[in-house]
Amino acid sequence: MTGRSKGGLALVCACALVLCTARARATVYMTQPQALAQAFPGARLERRAIFLTVEQGRQVERLARAHLTSKLVTAYAAWRGDTLAGTAFFDIRVVRTMPAVLMVVVGPDSSVVRVDVLAFHEPPDYLPIPRWLGLFSRQRLDDRLWPERGIRNLSGATLTTRAVTESVRLALAIYRLAMAPGLRKN
Repeated sequence: MTGRSKGGLALVCACALVLCTARARATVYMTQPQALAQAFPGARLERRAIFLTVEQGRQVERLARAHLTSKLVTAYAAWRGDTLAGTAFFDIRVVRTMPAVLMVVVGPDSSVVRVDVLAFHEPPDYLPIPRWLGLFSRQRLDDRLWPERGIRNLSGATLTTRAVTESVRLALAIYRLAMAPGLRKN
């Protein structure tokens, strides 16, 4: 091998190392069971599969003004005795080019209780901080629930802001359309 080809090989190896290191930064913060336990300590969880019809899917997308990736939705209703404590929805949303896994908890009053990031595969610079996620607390599905309206943009991470907001809007729309009528009493 010549010195020039060794240098080229070294450059290719260095680039591969950088790419592998970038992928290794993808972080899983908590599992689905850990997130549910943290959101609903001591509550009885009921997993519900919701099969949205084509028309219900369109209605959810119209209400949320976001794309629904599947007509099959899984919701986790949390009960304390006969009282509904809340409902959790999980969403996988591409932020820039890589996915994030989010949990959105909707309260019985149809407002957001909390939003958690379970996994984030983009660079850490784009990761939403807990204080910013708190902006979604008590939000309802209305025209204020948009970036630069009721939700401040996450500085330097506009695509993260949009992705999280879409997940929240979808959870609220699904809750309103498919869940709320059937969750009054277990």
